[in-house]
Amino acid sequence: MRFLIWLVVGFAVVTWFMRLKAHVVNSARHGSEGANRKPRSAVPVAEAMLQCAHCGVHFPASEAFVDPDGAAYCSEDHRAQRTLR
Repeated sequence: MRFLIWLVVGFAVVTWFMRLKAHVVNSARHGSEGANRKPRSAVPVAEAMLQCAHCGVHFPASEAFVDPDGAAYCSEDHRAQRTLR
């Protein structure tokens, strides 16, 4: 019975050392790769906001409908209404 207990304790110690070694190797491997990577930005980059020349609503510049004169509109309808006036 004493032999069985020592066998289980020895197995637990060997398993613990193998896991510790694997953790140290993985940490070293990922640590060297992490130094070469750029850190990710937690905050998204802000986009420029424009004001509709027709209704005054603010909207992202990527959604703008621009008139040949350079005026920005929030929708195609507002751009069309503005040119009719």
